[in-house]
Amino acid sequence: MSIQERISQAINQSGQTKSAIAKACGVNPSAVTQWLNGDTKAPTAERLLKLARATRVSYTWLVDGKGGMHEGPEEPRAGYAARANEFEFQETEIVDGDGPLSPDEVELPCFYEVEFAAGEGRTQVVENHGHTMRFSLTKLKKRGVSPESAALATASGNSMETTIADGSPIAIDKGTRHIIDGKIYALDHGGMLRIKRLYKLPLGRVRVVSDNSEEYPEESYTLADPDAPRIIGRVFWWETFD
Repeated sequence: MSIQERISQAINQSGQTKSAIAKACGVNPSAVTQWLNGDTKAPTAERLLKLARATRVSYTWLVDGKGGMHEGPEEPRAGYAARANEFEFQETEIVDGDGPLSPDEVELPCFYEVEFAAGEGRTQVVENHGHTMRFSLTKLKKRGVSPESAALATASGNSMETTIADGSPIAIDKGTRHIIDGKIYALDHGGMLRIKRLYKLPLGRVRVVSDNSEEYPEESYTLADPDAPRIIGRVFWWETFD
């Protein structure tokens, strides 16, 4: 089955109108008609990702025909027609901007802290769907991260120096919340966004470790306790500025 045939099958099985599909993918209905008829080349990777989301099919199946039509997790890859050894030359860093996305970019939501109420001095970690940043699909593919599970944030403070500096952008895989010893995780701890290494302990406890251990002593919690941090996801990428 060709990619055009899979696109047509995904759209038809969704039961949605061409207008609805077009709106979800950010194109004109005439473009959807062309996709259905195979009258044009396949959409970009970004359009295919939006189409997979809109029709609730596997991105990998849609692009490559691999796996089941509705299987997951996904592993989108930039430049789906490109050879594997070309991926190294398609790296795209996260940027702000209003221009059109390149085939190797996806917009990801950003986590940040906001105050609960004025004057209370308390914060809450939220995912800001109004603010996004662009990120490389190539980077996500290399780490096996689905775009639907990815988000961005900014590290605050020096607790993870020298690994992650204050103000460094980080990428979070919300699909990985189980603890892998020694990996770095984003935590919602009483409304505070914290970035720490986690280690499993017996009896459902966890070690919370800062790389800057001189200033930030190790902590431990029972995950079921109300004062324990909530795991947002694993930090799989960060950028450090000098």
